Amino acid sequence: MKKQIIAAAVAASMSAVALADVAITGATKVNWTSTDAAVTGASNVITTEIDLNVVGKAGDTEVHMNFEALDNSPGVNPAADSDTIALKNRYVTTKVGDVAVKAGTWYTGDSNLNNGGAQKERVSLTTGMGPMSINFQHEPGKTAGDHNEVTVKAAIGGVNVSYEMENTDSHKILGLSGDISGVKFAYTDSDSDNTNGTDEESGYSLTTDIAGMTVTYQAMEFTKGTTSDGFFGTFAGGTTGTYLLDASGVGITTDLGGNKVQIRNYETKATAVNTQTGVVATTARDTKVIVTRKLASGATAEVTYRTGDSADLLDVELAVAF
Repeated sequence: MKKQIIAAAVAASMSAVALADVAITGATKVNWTSTDAAVTGASNVITTEIDLNVVGKAGDTEVHMNFEALDNSPGVNPAADSDTIALKNRYVTTKVGDVAVKAGTWYTGDSNLNNGGAQKERVSLTTGMGPMSINFQHEPGKTAGDHNEVTVKAAIGGVNVSYEMENTDSHKILGLSGDISGVKFAYTDSDSDNTNGTDEESGYSLTTDIAGMTVTYQAMEFTKGTTSDGFFGTFAGGTTGTYLLDASGVGITTDLGGNKVQIRNYETKATAVNTQTGVVATTARDTKVIVTRKLASGATAEVTYRTGDSADLLDVELAVAF
């Protein structure tokens, strides 16, 4: 009996050691969305999104995997829908001397210009040089030539400056951000050449606190459409969505009885195509109210109501991170 107890204790100890450097986290959200459009009529759908992140560590080296399960066909019988489970991010990070190395494939982060997107297999090298941070990314060419990016970042006079240069489409991106006398600002300008001509994008935001409220102004402008799901709502692009061309608006955020309350009023111009030729744009002015509250159960509830020129929308979301 004692031998069995000792064996079980050793096995449990070895399992704990084996899993000690593996972390699993995730997040889930379920949305009930009701829309009422003058042309297409009313609709009610329930969608589910689940993210699972696995990180393995060995010294300064980490392996990252991110799985995403999406409900692509809400309202369709599960036996006939097109739900997917995708491996979105898979990459390794490590250090070689003073150089941080990242290799694999991963989604870029969202910016005030557009949504982040999937990248092909690539390697990223980052190091410091005095007050500057320098990043080089290389993406091997498959049907076309190699893609290379160089990004330089530095703080100059209290302003965070970044400049990115790419060898494809003569793409250049300038970013500025900082805080001046309590007013936070962010500005991004992107310029590239492609088969449709010069593609210019710019976006900026100003944020400050006034009388217990956070006031934000945002504006974006594009020569061809982009995808976005930020301040101005969702513009998914593709065959069923629209692309954002121009947008501007103001929003306030405050606390009311333990609830986070956001009110936004904005104007958007959207198009069904993201080219510079043959664009027919639709302008809409909308008001959106978002109320968010953390629940005692550990979940977060959020209710969004939008009204205006776009379809009236009511969305109730239940989200949890673990």
